[in-house]
Amino acid sequence: MSIVTKFRLGRLGRRSLVVVVAAAVIALAANTFLPYRQYLDQGRSIEQAKQELFELEQRRSDLETRLERAQDKTIIKREARKQMSLVEPGDELFRVVVPADVINLPRGWYLPGIEYLITGKSE
Repeated sequence: MSIVTKFRLGRLGRRSLVVVVAAAVIALAANTFLPYRQYLDQGRSIEQAKQELFELEQRRSDLETRLERAQDKTIIKREARKQMSLVEPGDELFRVVVPADVINLPRGWYLPGIEYLITGKSE
């Protein structure tokens, strides 16, 4: 005597089975494509990092060039003349005097004597 039981699904059972299988397929597909999306995101961040590295290397090269130029005595002298009004023996110094009412320096001006240099008058 063998007992064989047939498994039957009713109309509601078939729909439930289809929904469960569909949900499992969707979950499996999402689980499969999620690492692919992360892979693409990592590729983008690698490209951004490469671009940033390129820009930093370029900036470093520019700074090294400026450092080399800054050690040249003629460039140092030229910049000192231009930025700090370096005067060498034998040079003539000319000063442009601006009337006091033309220039209004802000309060708490941080360079002492600047008003005298510009206007020719001290307070």
